[in-house]
Amino acid sequence: MLRALLCGVVLFVSQSALAVDYSLSGFGTIGYAQSDQSYKYQRYINKSGTFMRDSVFGAQIDAKLTPEWGATVQAKYASAIDNDSEWKPVISWAFLSYRPSNDLLMRAGKLRIPFYLVSENMDVGETYTAARLSSELYSQSPTMDFTGVSFVKNWDFGDNEVYLDGYWGNTSMPWRHYSRDTATPSWSPLKNRAKALLLTLRKDENIYRAGFHTGDIWNTNGNELTVNMVSNPPPIPGMTGSYYTPSGTTSTITAPTFHIGMDVGLGLGFQTMAEYLRRKINGIDIGPDTESYYLSLLKAVGNWTPYVTYARIESKNLAIYQAVNGARVQGGPPGVAAGINATQREAADMMTMYDQYSWAIGTSYAIDNKSKIKAEWLVVRTGAVSSFIDAPVGGESGNQRINVFSLSYSFVF
Repeated sequence: MLRALLCGVVLFVSQSALAVDYSLSGFGTIGYAQSDQSYKYQRYINKSGTFMRDSVFGAQIDAKLTPEWGATVQAKYASAIDNDSEWKPVISWAFLSYRPSNDLLMRAGKLRIPFYLVSENMDVGETYTAARLSSELYSQSPTMDFTGVSFVKNWDFGDNEVYLDGYWGNTSMPWRHYSRDTATPSWSPLKNRAKALLLTLRKDENIYRAGFHTGDIWNTNGNELTVNMVSNPPPIPGMTGSYYTPSGTTSTITAPTFHIGMDVGLGLGFQTMAEYLRRKINGIDIGPDTESYYLSLLKAVGNWTPYVTYARIESKNLAIYQAVNGARVQGGPPGVAAGINATQREAADMMTMYDQYSWAIGTSYAIDNKSKIKAEWLVVRTGAVSSFIDAPVGGESGNQRINVFSLSYSFVF
């Protein structure tokens, strides 16, 4: 579909070249992050420091083909979402737009999901204050791009504007797992057919948004998804303890998700941003069933905007993770118990689970209206587990404390 759309755009433009208005824009962030731990946090961050977590560069071409029709193509260069070692160029946007009236916009092609408050401009660091958007909430979709159709309908009520967004489409979701004992990541090639409706109220500079999203998710390699893990008695006479094995499979799961958010001015230069996300997983007991939120307070002081953010994420099915992760057998023939116990840790690692909160203190400095410098100190604490952490061999991601220091420069042109 994407290839056909691009061919259509090229054909349309070539036939109407003299009448088309073009505009070119670009953006980028050079971001460095370093922690005080030897293991990696969020795939890249450790004591050695990294530019891969936060750096991104992009360019966008917008074409006004007729008063009603337009086309947009955006490309970016950033760390890959399906491995931890490469930078990759990707086409993040490529769509045709049709505006039959001032209050209705329809688009088709590769688009950005209008999900969070900062979804559509999350790659453009110059447009928001935080050095890094809250991972507890913004990471809960592995990709924010999809190929499909969308519409936006708006109504004006004096000082209030109301927007109704809807979309339907498919997206690839490389889902990452990390094995502690082999110290290697792996990816499940998932696909998501998603749809949603969102309602947004804009009042002066304030924004309020609520949306309901749902998607059908399946494995594109044909493998079934495990539904649950069940406890078993020791497999060999004389052994003690218990161990868990997979129980049941399904080809497709559904993930209904509810989201609310607000960006509100409090006066005297103060601003607050808050978002809440509840993602349920139907059809599987060991999926990433999560509740997450953050609350930020910002204060504009000239070109400076310091901020503080508290964020929390918790899986609602932590008990099954703790049971599998803690399952052990003892006794029996030499080496058998160690092999079984290793499979329990591996099975626990395949579950995406979170029990984490964080505090961030940071500031941005606007050099001008097209560039910002940002700095942040983030303190992360984990409870039972956090899939954001690549736990060391023989270690745990739970009961950890991580300090992350970030410095970045963002720009647009």
